[in-house]
Amino acid sequence: MTKQVSYFQFQKQLGYPVFVRFEDEALESSLETLIISMGFSKLEESEFKKIEIINSKTRILGLNKATLKVARQIDGPGPYDSYGPESTTEFSAYDVYRYKNFGLILCRHNSALWEAGIKNCGPNSNELKTIITRFISLALAPFGIISFWGVPVNEGFVIMKPKDANFESIIVDVDNRCFISQDGVVNIDFETKILRLDESLHRRTKKMSKEELVSFLSTKTSYLSNKGLDHRIRESIFSLAKQVEGVVYPVENFKPRAAA
Repeated sequence: MTKQVSYFQFQKQLGYPVFVRFEDEALESSLETLIISMGFSKLEESEFKKIEIINSKTRILGLNKATLKVARQIDGPGPYDSYGPESTTEFSAYDVYRYKNFGLILCRHNSALWEAGIKNCGPNSNELKTIITRFISLALAPFGIISFWGVPVNEGFVIMKPKDANFESIIVDVDNRCFISQDGVVNIDFETKILRLDESLHRRTKKMSKEELVSFLSTKTSYLSNKGLDHRIRESIFSLAKQVEGVVYPVENFKPRAAA
């Protein structure tokens, strides 16, 4: 019996070559709403067949329930467990991303298809949102596209800790002068501001220097790799800092988006 394969493309209207692939119909049904909320659109089979697959650029995440072998790797002890639940390591022809007790991604060098095994991840799982966000960040890095945890605001966007942002992300495409959130695509112009919240400020804001903004952005991306930031991301951060203003904003005046 032939497996029914389904594909979802990230930000289809922008043409990013980043996809999630399902072979398990029940898993797809369970996670479809979450995947769509994160900016993916389901493709017809005929649409996907027209897409040129380039191993060095296209990234397809095969999302599956973890097998028993993979589950042991997800749950077992790791060399970086003392630093937190997430880690990246190199193994032969792979970079391996692991979220302990929840999921694992095998990132094949020079291959379009990456494989993910997940467990304990339901349709409202913040851990799964984190795993998918890490995938998007890694997949878009070669294009110089940056991902942060954060939410849009009237002035631009605010960069936050994952939990404070309800695990939402901001994707910044510097070359196309826009940023993307779950609310849609917004153009970047001379009025766009990046906000950093500060508990010590009261009823006032403070402008960041360009050097402070670069430092802040460099340490707050959702890109996770044991090799450090991709050089294209570094270049984009410097370019972004030249185009926008960084503002330190009093946390007491910020009204966070309500959790979904």
